[in-house]
Amino acid sequence: MSDIDTPPRKIRCKHCDGLFFRPHGAGRAPQYCSSKCRSAAHRARHISPTAAPAENYDQEVEVIGQSVASRARMLAHASALPVPTLPLESIRLYVALQRDLEDYIAIAVRQALARGAEWDEISALTATSTSLLKSRFSQPQVSKVRSKRRKRRPTRPRPSAAASASWHAGEAPVYVELPSWQWARDALARALSYLHRSSGLPVRTLGFRSGVSASYVYRVMAGERNPAWETVQGFARACDCDPGDLLDLWNAAQGFTDDDSGTQPTYAQALARFQGAFRGLHLATARSPLETFSNALETASRMELRLIESLLGPTTAKGAEQLSWPTVAALTKALRGDRERMRNLWRPLRSTAPHPVTPTIPAAAFG
Repeated sequence: MSDIDTPPRKIRCKHCDGLFFRPHGAGRAPQYCSSKCRSAAHRARHISPTAAPAENYDQEVEVIGQSVASRARMLAHASALPVPTLPLESIRLYVALQRDLEDYIAIAVRQALARGAEWDEISALTATSTSLLKSRFSQPQVSKVRSKRRKRRPTRPRPSAAASASWHAGEAPVYVELPSWQWARDALARALSYLHRSSGLPVRTLGFRSGVSASYVYRVMAGERNPAWETVQGFARACDCDPGDLLDLWNAAQGFTDDDSGTQPTYAQALARFQGAFRGLHLATARSPLETFSNALETASRMELRLIESLLGPTTAKGAEQLSWPTVAALTKALRGDRERMRNLWRPLRSTAPHPVTPTIPAAAFG
């Protein structure tokens, strides 16, 4: 049978779902039965769906806003560190911050439309033409933004991951979830970044010793990835650092803490956890000298100042239970830590101390 004898096939319109014959034999097959259907389909792609409630965007706007604040803090910290940062670290943080801001405005526009705002109002506020706004922030375009963001977002840590963070071999601490963990992820990223800079190791070598790729090491140090405990251990050992100094930061970054209802630790365990938590926070501040915190510790006694120097040093800080809570709280605040979390480590240290705790006299009393 020749092509002339072949009966024409019907095509289904993508807009009205009706059937029509192909008007021309050559070229690409049409998708719409008429110009009216083609125009209507084009308009439908740029009209905000009224069925999408505002709460679909509220949570995502909040999450991106927190990410913007976190990256801005990391960028400010990297710019003010006494130790030079990686050559590209500030630029890497800036690019990630800019990407978050672009995602934020896209979803915020759709949120405003879902809440009743008009395109003209958004145009006046952003000094952008209405046609450009409708093109950039149409529903399909914003859906692509949300999809890409979900693909690159690190997964939320699972409670079962804490089982690998035991302090001693064969020990399995009990953990409970915390509502906030972003501060610890930032601190952990800063601590790992400082360890890398002070070690002088190439990123590729550090990744090899940690069991991950070089690109993943960069993402961990920028706070874009939440590493497994095995990765943190390998990272610390490669940089000649005690992994215990990073354990509390890692636990907090996962959203876990020691459960006060669990087994009472020994004095040695309580002291190791207490000192490790402070040394981890000290790493996150690039091991700033003690003089940096002189204003915050002006009420501490001379004995407490010596204990703090030992606490942040490489040797075991014997007698750390003599530190009063006001001094511990002031040091925690100076190191940008979580005071409530540190209180939960300070209490077991005091209660398991082998010798009675003596009251301290502030250094100011000596003139």
